[in-house]
Amino acid sequence: MQRPTTRTTVRPTPAQTAGTSNPLNSSGPVNTVVCRKCKSTQIVANKRGYNFVNFFKTLGWMALLPLILFLLVGVGLTQLFLNGSPDVTEGADKLIAVFGILCWASISLSLPVAILVGFAGRSNIINACMNCGFKWAPSKKK
Repeated sequence: MQRPTTRTTVRPTPAQTAGTSNPLNSSGPVNTVVCRKCKSTQIVANKRGYNFVNFFKTLGWMALLPLILFLLVGVGLTQLFLNGSPDVTEGADKLIAVFGILCWASISLSLPVAILVGFAGRSNIINACMNCGFKWAPSKKK
C-alpha cells in the first residue's frame, strides 16, 4: 500500500522576511505618522467623543453672564432712577422686567444647549501618542 502524500507549505520565519516587506526599511517614501512632540511612531487614532470643555464653557456663558448682567443693570438702573420722576422710574421698571425675562430664558435654556454643544465634533479623529500622551488633530488630505 502506498501512503498518501500530504502537502506542507514551507513558510519563512520572521527573521528571514525582516528585510523584505517592512515599509520602514524600504528606500521609497514612507507615510508613517510621527508624534510632533517626542517623535515617537506609537500613534493611535480615535474619535474625539463628548467634549466636556465646550459643555462647561457654554454653561458658564449662558447661565452666569446673564445673571451678573441682570444684577448690574438692575441695581444700576434702580440707583440711577431712584429719585427720578414717576414716568422715568416706570420706564426703568419695564426695562428691568424685560431684561429679567431675557436673562431667565437664557438661564433656563443653558443646560440643554450646553449638553447639545458638548456633542459637537464628537466624530472628529484625534491622534494620540502612546509614548508622551500628546494629542492633535490630523491634517486634512489634499
